[in-house]
Amino acid sequence: MITRTVSKNPRTTLGDLVNDLQRAGTKVTKATISNTLRRQGLKSCSARGVPLLKPVHVQARLKFAREHLDDPEEDWENVI
Repeated sequence: MITRTVSKNPRTTLGDLVNDLQRAGTKVTKATISNTLRRQGLKSCSARGVPLLKPVHVQARLKFAREHLDDPEEDWENVI
């Protein structure tokens, strides 16, 4: 059940899994769930924190987008 839940929704927290199992009548700790997932080959990770855009950056991006709005597709073929 634990592995299936995490596979369907990778953003599930250990706390959510503990609560789900308690509702099902099983009492486990976060460490037990973590060890079980690790044994199954699933590792935990944290989302990378990205800096928020400052108003100056937002304006610069909008300016660039407006300047290049009508560019033909040929100009963008070599960008990606």
